[in-house]
Amino acid sequence: MLHAFRSLVSPELSIVQILPQADKVVLVARPKATKSCCPSCGCRTGRVHSHYMRRVADLPWQGRVVEIRLHARRFRCADPQCRQRIFTERLPETVQPRARRTARLGESHLAIGFAVGGESGSRLSRKLAMPVSGDTLLRMIRAAGFEPPAAPRVVGIDDWAWRKGQRYGTIICDLERNRVLDLLPDRNANTVASWLKRHPGIEVIARDRAGVYADGARRGAPDATQVADRWHLLQNLGEALRLALGRHRKAVSAAGKAMMAKMSGDDDANPEPSVETSPKLDGLRRSRRNQRSELYAEVLDLRTTGMSPRQIAPRTGMSVRTIERWLAAGGEPEHRRPPARSVLMDPFQEYLEERWQEGQRNGLHLWSEIKPHLNSHFWKIL
Repeated sequence: MLHAFRSLVSPELSIVQILPQADKVVLVARPKATKSCCPSCGCRTGRVHSHYMRRVADLPWQGRVVEIRLHARRFRCADPQCRQRIFTERLPETVQPRARRTARLGESHLAIGFAVGGESGSRLSRKLAMPVSGDTLLRMIRAAGFEPPAAPRVVGIDDWAWRKGQRYGTIICDLERNRVLDLLPDRNANTVASWLKRHPGIEVIARDRAGVYADGARRGAPDATQVADRWHLLQNLGEALRLALGRHRKAVSAAGKAMMAKMSGDDDANPEPSVETSPKLDGLRRSRRNQRSELYAEVLDLRTTGMSPRQIAPRTGMSVRTIERWLAAGGEPEHRRPPARSVLMDPFQEYLEERWQEGQRNGLHLWSEIKPHLNSHFWKIL
């Protein structure tokens, strides 16, 4: 066991004794070096002034807390010109001056603090046998050093919601390094322009179609190239394609039927539904179609008065996006539900159509006629 700890503890220390306890493991250690460097003048000396006991927490072992009781020393500086006559020995690879945890334990605590925060990190650390308070984790986070970020060259600007539909802010990202640069409190051209002026050197700005961002980028970084990001390019393409096809629904449907007929080898095929539709269902569809037409007429009347889609929405009970889509398409959409198909019913389609033409319109009776044959057909499919 002693040999195992010797291989795990820092090479600067020598394990003298192991004191296992119920809830932790205590390691008694001494520094291996006989000399130490003065932190003020750098003079190396071996003149020992005194000894003291230092308690340092280390990484856990087998789920138990590990404590190092270090027999540390104080040295006298050998340089007579140095103002610091006495200093404690330095162990840079093991523990920092005045620290109560080893450097590697401090790195683990810092990683936990960055990942989950103060109190949550404290609870997690206790579970991992590395107890630490939430306040200590927060102090370590505040004291951590960060490399200054490089000046951004390609940035992306978009909005984000404090509260969806009511209050929005602006997020600015470094697209080359895939990291967030800043969060602005509002969605305002002046705010964006001010931020861009404080960060010169930006060459490319990827943004959405919002006019405020175009204005802010033009004023804050006039030499930068403004481009649309990939997501909005695909969104624009999808909307343009839907609108183009929506204006020619009948032509697209006819072309699809002709293509299917050509693939089947029957150029004169013009399939029509062989089973009559229900008059009640036709009436319901007609009623809903009339309702959509009336809604669209109301939207057009309000639009001619100069109202925006956001102002029209609460008056008609429709969403803003639906109003914008209807106005762009030039009319209300035609909702058509594709006919439902049943693989089990396909072999009986001709028989059912014949019985329907013969005048048998009772669905329950038709079901009783084909039901005895369904079981055998099901096992054929399997």
